[in-house]
Amino acid sequence: MNKFWSTFKLTYLSKIKSKAFIIFMSIIVILMIALSNIDKIIDLFDNGPDKVGVVTQNEQIYKVLKKQSHALDDDATFKKVSEKDAHKLVKNEKLKKAYIVKQDKHHQLSGTILSKDNVEAEDEQKLTEVLTSIQSQLVASNLNLSQNELKQLQARSHVDSKVISNKEDSQLNSGEQTLNYILVYATLMLIFFIVFNYAGQVAMEIATEKTSRVIEMIITSVSPVIHILAKIAGVIAVAFTQVIMIIIMALLCVYAFDLKSLFKEFDIQMNHLAWQIIIVSILCLSVGILSYVLLAAILGSLATRIEDMNQTLMPLTLLAMIAFYIAIFSIMKPDMLLTKITSFIPFLAPFELLVRAQSSELEIWEIAVSMGISIIVVALLLWIAVKTYKDSVLTFEKGLFKSIQRLVKKN
Repeated sequence: MNKFWSTFKLTYLSKIKSKAFIIFMSIIVILMIALSNIDKIIDLFDNGPDKVGVVTQNEQIYKVLKKQSHALDDDATFKKVSEKDAHKLVKNEKLKKAYIVKQDKHHQLSGTILSKDNVEAEDEQKLTEVLTSIQSQLVASNLNLSQNELKQLQARSHVDSKVISNKEDSQLNSGEQTLNYILVYATLMLIFFIVFNYAGQVAMEIATEKTSRVIEMIITSVSPVIHILAKIAGVIAVAFTQVIMIIIMALLCVYAFDLKSLFKEFDIQMNHLAWQIIIVSILCLSVGILSYVLLAAILGSLATRIEDMNQTLMPLTLLAMIAFYIAIFSIMKPDMLLTKITSFIPFLAPFELLVRAQSSELEIWEIAVSMGISIIVVALLLWIAVKTYKDSVLTFEKGLFKSIQRLVKKN
């Protein structure tokens, strides 16, 4: 047991102290701090509020437009300009845009939006609503309507909505759904990165020791079984250390930079499905790391040359890529049949079950069955990894298929 912990400690500390680990975590910390202060960073390069020009011959129309500026363009300052100046200032980007408002003899208002960029339909709709309101006031004034009569004329009909679906996720507001998407996306990217990074490291280390004949000296003092188990455990511990550090850093950013107020502004808040995603994320992250690292250890044991590592790791790469892309393309439709089926398939399940976690249709028994199958596969992979490493540690056949054939014949 002492030899196991010695190998585990050596593997763990060498990875933690490596330049790659330190540089990567430094980049992650910088990125998280930068993203937490993105609004402040944007303000540093902001030249102040946007300027919008108003072209009209009617002073009353200008005053009303300026009064209702919040309905047209938030955080913008309005100023009256001539039509000639409006074209010139917009072209020179001194004005973000300009509204040209004209009135015919029948008091009908028409508007034109001058902009250097494409004008969105939403902006046209906003100006139409404001001009319609102004036109109603002008017509009411000419007809000698009272303010109460004008209010009745402009009164909006009340419209509400009622969700009749039994699905709980259909009743979430946009802020709650946004939080769920963020959690799923973040965990998917984390699993994908760790799979490629640490699985590759395990395979490379095992293959390097084997091909450089260092293993011949190692197994004189440590049994192959203890050595491979300690090495796998050490790399997995490093992976979980990195995950924990990222989570702690994320929590520190939330409280240190007061991101709670930002979340409230966008109505992003915790919900029951968010907690479900967090729990399933922990399970998927754990099972995903274990299954792919063990598969990498098996493939690394079969490798006979470092030059063949990319080819040797091809099965792992294909599995991870297929799982990741299915998850990405089904993230908006977590209840589709393909996602349901693949959430029970080992190696694919850590990605697909995570996507399904944002749906209220996911049952507890489905989580249990999916994780149960994956855990059985992990146990089987562990047995194969130990067996493969033990039987191939001192063999150097060239070619992956020859190594597999030899193991099959031997067993």
